[in-house]
Parts: sequence; C-alpha cells; structure tokens
Amino acid sequence: MTLETRNILVGILVVVLGVSLLVYSSRGGVEASVEGYELRAIYQGIDGVAAGTDVLLAGIKIGKVTNLDYVADGHRAEISMRIRNDILLPTDSVAMIISSGMLGGKYIKLEPGGELENFEPGAYFEYVQDAVIFEELLEKIVLDAEGRRLRAKENSPSIDKPEKKSSPFGSLLK
Repeated sequence: MTLETRNILVGILVVVLGVSLLVYSSRGGVEASVEGYELRAIYQGIDGVAAGTDVLLAGIKIGKVTNLDYVADGHRAEISMRIRNDILLPTDSVAMIISSGMLGGKYIKLEPGGELENFEPGAYFEYVQDAVIFEELLEKIVLDAEGRRLRAKENSPSIDKPEKKSSPFGSLLK
C-alpha cells in the first residue's frame, strides 16, 4: 500500500466518523432521551442548573431537567423536568436545587410531601428552594468574621485606658 492510498483511506475514515458523530448528536436533545411525565418549578435563582441536570429522589436518579425558561413576571426562571412514569409525587412535594459540594455540580432534589393527591403531568411545584451560591455564602462568612474582629479590637483595653484591678474577694466587696 502506497503512502497516497493510506492517506486517502485515513481521510475517508475521518469523514465517515465525523458524519456519524454529527448524526448521533442531532438525534434530539434531553427531551428525546428521557421518558416520563413533565413537572415544572419556578425559582428566583437557578445558578448552575442546565438542561440535562439530574433530578433525584432519595438519592436515586428519577429524571432530568429538560428545559429552562425566563419568566418575565418577577424576573424568575422556570425549570421543566421529566420524571419517570412509575414515580408518583404528592402535590406538596419540594423541589430543591442542591450542590454536590464546594466544587461539585448542581442537581434537583425532590422531597415528597404528605398529601394524598399526586401531581398531574405539567403541574408546578408550589414549594421550591433556590440554589445556594457558595461565593455569596463565603462572602457573608468573611464579612461576619471581619466585623467580629473589629468589634473585639474596639472592646479590647488600650494603652490609654487604666486597667480595672480585680479584688481577690471577687464580687463580695462591691
């Protein structure tokens, strides 16, 4: 086999692989790959959530986020998620956006409620918990520590103030 023939065969292989990858990736989005019924939730902030984000119940994956939309009324975000058909959730269930740790991704954690009536397809969660942004939380902790340090510095005895001497008898002589 000559060098030219080998280069032609490698070129054909690259083109075939490229076309098959293009066909595979255009088969459909997250909606096409998840079976089940759709539920929705409206949040104030969904930082870190995207289409394809896992939905967990009791630590078990039961669905995926399929779509994110902007709700102009109140400047909020709507999440659509597809839940497995065999999972029935009470109407007072909670949909929380949880982080997998400081550097981990986000996921939707569902906490089932106690109602006897279950969600119908297309229903909205009434109870939600927005994403916690670790940078904001860390900033609050740092500012609180700085404030405590400044207050402690202001309350500490300085060189100009005479120190109060304590009596060996404690508060008996007051």
